[in-house]
Amino acid sequence: MNVIKLSNLTKRYGVQRGIDDVNLEVKQGEIFGFIGPNGAGKSTTLRTMMQLIRPTTGTVELFGESLRRERPDVRRKIGYLPSEVHYNEDVTGKEVLDFAARMNGLSLQDTHAMNLAEQLKLDVSKRVKSYSLGNRKKLGIVQCLLHRPDLIVLDEPTSGLDPLMQHTFFQILKEHHERGATIFFSTHILSEVEKLCSRVAFIREGKLQRVCEVDAIPGKDQRIAHIQFKQQGDCIEAYQLRDIDPNVVYDGIEHRLLLQGDLHLALQRIAAYELKDVRIEQPSLEDLFMAEYDVRGNGGIPAQGQVKQLSQAKHQQEETEEQSPQIGHSRERSDERKGGEA
Repeated sequence: MNVIKLSNLTKRYGVQRGIDDVNLEVKQGEIFGFIGPNGAGKSTTLRTMMQLIRPTTGTVELFGESLRRERPDVRRKIGYLPSEVHYNEDVTGKEVLDFAARMNGLSLQDTHAMNLAEQLKLDVSKRVKSYSLGNRKKLGIVQCLLHRPDLIVLDEPTSGLDPLMQHTFFQILKEHHERGATIFFSTHILSEVEKLCSRVAFIREGKLQRVCEVDAIPGKDQRIAHIQFKQQGDCIEAYQLRDIDPNVVYDGIEHRLLLQGDLHLALQRIAAYELKDVRIEQPSLEDLFMAEYDVRGNGGIPAQGQVKQLSQAKHQQEETEEQSPQIGHSRERSDERKGGEA
């Protein structure tokens, strides 16, 4: 059974692009990653899917039901976390959660909100105005999950969380997945996808580029080496490493080259030089996307070995984030008046 079905989903803001003809199906019980660089269309897709903004054309079906009309019974099966959360500043975290529980037809005592807050080390007795960015995100997570939804929709869920809380959050998601929940989340961080997902969809400039298994993500096994040499002569000689990466880049401080294939052999070659510093990291999804688009300019997905000058990617667009409704206020479709894209 498909829990999510997007058919020819398009959203435009006047002449400005939002998303264009997105077709996607997510099966029951999947953990599905929706990935792409900033400004690709991730947040617009999620907000349109959640009926926070109206599509220009196309349809959304959740649990086999169209959400063109109000369906409280369907909506109560869903937990949604926007990339930024906003609440009435003068209420406590507990009051926020009590309101969220009642919106789902429950009392706070009938949810596992307090258990979630304890896991995330969130003091719900404090007023929202005293919360840091991280604590506001934690409150949003608890609000999203307190009613044990069958479908969990998350937009950049780890932004604002420190690494320890990210680990705790992933464990919470795994627990919800084990009870049968379907999880759909957007991200531009490759490690998050690898930890959780079985399948992913790539989006770029509002168009869906590819849907694939996580193991088939192009370039995900590559690494970037950042090398500083002790001797200036070695800096010049290091261009002999072009047989490892013909596109080695030197920025005046360090060399950057792409490692693929036999990593051990490449490291042996690098170790032949007297090094001041070396670090090796996994390219981000944004690196993989933007480097390839800058080179090709055709919206393709990078094939193995075709990623170039990864750390030089520049991004011009910023994501327009959805705000969650404040207590005592109905959700408004203010996005209809907005241009721009996330």
